[in-house]
Amino acid sequence: NGRVITADEYFKRVRHNGVRGCKWDGEEMMAVLNELGKDPLRHAERRFVSLINEDHGEMAGAAPGIFIGIQLIHPGERVPNHRHNSVAIYHTLQGTGFTTVEGERYPYKKGDTIVCPAWAYHEHEATGTEDTIMYVCQDMPEMAAKRTLFFEEPEGVENLRHMVQGTSKSWSATRDPDKE
Repeated sequence: NGRVITADEYFKRVRHNGVRGCKWDGEEMMAVLNELGKDPLRHAERRFVSLINEDHGEMAGAAPGIFIGIQLIHPGERVPNHRHNSVAIYHTLQGTGFTTVEGERYPYKKGDTIVCPAWAYHEHEATGTEDTIMYVCQDMPEMAAKRTLFFEEPEGVENLRHMVQGTSKSWSATRDPDKE
């Protein structure tokens, strides 16, 4: 599978198509989140929708290298402590609760933004009377394309995995359905 090519061939190969602007419908996002909200959280999974611009191919994201997700957490629910080597920026659109990053507890409410550094343990807990809805941006598409994306979800080395070779029961994309 190794090959020697000229610089001209190389630059033609790595050239990407143009990227168009993109819009996602808020009502559609909420309809999908509400449907996901009917099921309980399992392990360290989260209920979220991913906003994908199909122009990006393998760099699947809202923009090249950028993931945007909208996450739903019901009152009283907790997303267990976990970590990933992508940076995560959480912006609260609705709800109240706490995000704990490396043991420091940050309260959140509508309009607040919390940054979680790469490979930092973090968890979310919705404590109010309404659902928490968080907007999250991460740099994971670029890491996934480079095959350098790692997760530990939930906390525990037995749940450490690489997105190329998923081994954990805790995330649906890497879970082996024959071992459930």
